Amino acid sequence: MIQIRPYAPAGADDFLTLNRALLVHYDIPPATSAEETKLMSLLDQGRYLSCEIAYVSETPAAFATWALVFPAGAGMALFMKELFVAPAFQGQGVGRAMMAHLTQIAIREGCKRIDWQTDADNLGARTFYNNIGASVIDKVSYRVTASEYDRLLKDGVGKD
Repeated sequence: MIQIRPYAPAGADDFLTLNRALLVHYDIPPATSAEETKLMSLLDQGRYLSCEIAYVSETPAAFATWALVFPAGAGMALFMKELFVAPAFQGQGVGRAMMAHLTQIAIREGCKRIDWQTDADNLGARTFYNNIGASVIDKVSYRVTASEYDRLLKDGVGKD
């Protein structure tokens, strides 16, 4: 049986277990202790970021992180930052259950849509999202990394 619950501080170990599995799955170096502490602080405070954890027979199986955003002219939207289903639970309906759960949240919050991104080469995720009927939109993503902050600040000071 799949149960999905909002993150609560008592579920910190469950979230960390899943988040560490996500990093391994995507071949991302482990988070530092300071990074994990900051992330848990944000989740514990309920600021900026919300999280749902899916359990199968009380075993943590998946998580989704999300936030409410206000895209121009579109009303409110739910932006899903991450959806991760542990490999042992993939193909068991956990991802679909999580998407249905997020849809319930979007309806409750009065959102006009749910948005998210995935890497172009993440064929498993793209297949899943296509199978649930999600639309591919024509957007381009940009990123500024911490190593570029000084340049961006310098370029922007006193300029319009």
